[in-house]
Amino acid sequence: MIDAGDAKQTNKPKWRGFGSLFVTLSLFCATLFAGTVIAPKQSFACCGCLPGDVSSAQSYIRGAHDDLIDRTKQEWDDDLRAYESWLINTFLNEEVAVATAMMVTQLSAIAMQYTQIIGAFLDAQTQLDTQRVLRQLQYEAHRDYIPSETFCNFGTNVRSLAATENKGRFNALALSRISIARQLGQVGTAGSVRLGDDHRSRWDQFVSTYCDPLDNNFQDVNGAGNPLSIGVVGSRTGLMLACDHDGSGSGMDVGARDERRFNRDINYTRLIEKPRTLEMDLADSTTSSTITPASLQYVLPINQPGDEEDVIAMSKNLYGHNVLSRSLSTTMLSRFDARRMYIALRSVVAKRSVAQASYNAVVALKSAGTTHKMGGTATRNGAGGSGPTTFVLEDKQTRRYMGAIMKQLLPANPSASAANIFKLIGYSPSYFSQLEILAKRIYQDPTFYSNLYETPANVSRKKVAMKAIELMVDRAIYESQIRREMSVSVLLSSRLRAMHRDVNRGLAMAVGEDK
Repeated sequence: MIDAGDAKQTNKPKWRGFGSLFVTLSLFCATLFAGTVIAPKQSFACCGCLPGDVSSAQSYIRGAHDDLIDRTKQEWDDDLRAYESWLINTFLNEEVAVATAMMVTQLSAIAMQYTQIIGAFLDAQTQLDTQRVLRQLQYEAHRDYIPSETFCNFGTNVRSLAATENKGRFNALALSRISIARQLGQVGTAGSVRLGDDHRSRWDQFVSTYCDPLDNNFQDVNGAGNPLSIGVVGSRTGLMLACDHDGSGSGMDVGARDERRFNRDINYTRLIEKPRTLEMDLADSTTSSTITPASLQYVLPINQPGDEEDVIAMSKNLYGHNVLSRSLSTTMLSRFDARRMYIALRSVVAKRSVAQASYNAVVALKSAGTTHKMGGTATRNGAGGSGPTTFVLEDKQTRRYMGAIMKQLLPANPSASAANIFKLIGYSPSYFSQLEILAKRIYQDPTFYSNLYETPANVSRKKVAMKAIELMVDRAIYESQIRREMSVSVLLSSRLRAMHRDVNRGLAMAVGEDK
């Protein structure tokens, strides 16, 4: 039997932690099962125990059980509070918080170092990117501003275009003034005094300059097959008698003095159409030019006949073969019908000037350009300066560079190329010749297209230059169309002249009666 008093005097163990909790729970379970299994109510009765003892034991057990539960709960609460206090005050405050603060401090310092390193990386990246961009721009600038030889062909050869065009316009204006002065009989012209003087002067010019004795069925009547002997009577056929300069019939001075000018006053194709440049400059006082080309080693000066006289002579044959009447007097001009007739003649002159404007414009396009005579330095070749004289052109003359362009298009034989270049483009290239080189000839050279494989900037520059040349050509075509429209309008007005006269005549004859 268990004495309750002894049980009360038993000292309660003071357990701490989870171990004491486990022991307490173990004793509780042992006492519970001992009171239930070992000493059941029937056992007390079998042993002769008193009912009160059984009740006391049962009360004790219940009290011990309740007490155990209370103390266990209390112990649990105490341990939980102790653990909570340790966890918060000791572990968190003294260990974790301090360690965390130290860690945060270290991480902050390291983060600042990381930030500084990242900033250094960003600065380095920005610096390198800036240097790369500057180097790239520097490279592009060097690449874009590399001179292009083919582009320089445009820039070099257009230098004299404006001056050459102005000279051509001046020549056209001069031809127009010459034509008007000849028609109106101004002082200094051949037919200013009498109408027949114009024809007489033109005949003299034909005999001495343009007459070809082989015209008009020229034959060797002697049958020898050799050139006719001068002075042989009966051998002069064709136009030999007409071409006799002195008129003595002796056969001396037969034909034009320069065979290159035979019939040149009527041959439009040979005089105007074929040549790229007409060696004419109406601003000077000469009708011939001595050319000294030597950019490609021409030997000795070349005498080139001037084209002014031939161009003027052809204009006289084409426009205004018969000039205005010179038979004007005070008595005649006092009559109204004479005045009206003279006004009609002036109208004819105006229409002739419109027709001749196209001729003058074509001549102006092909007039010699700037620097009619080639300047340069004369040097003697050979030992001791005894060889032929050659002339080297000045560096700034545009014809040198145009000659270089044409040299690449001519045969490979240097001497043949040099002999034909200026014959093709002219010794002083005209506006027409220069435009032909820049708008056509330069594209016939295969190297022009191979040279397009270069920097995009130079290709763009070439596009702009080509567009500028195209605009120049379009402008010349536009001016030609304007002249054509003017000629057509004058032609239409001339066609309507007869109808206009009939209407005026009918109006003058009307009596005004009502129909």
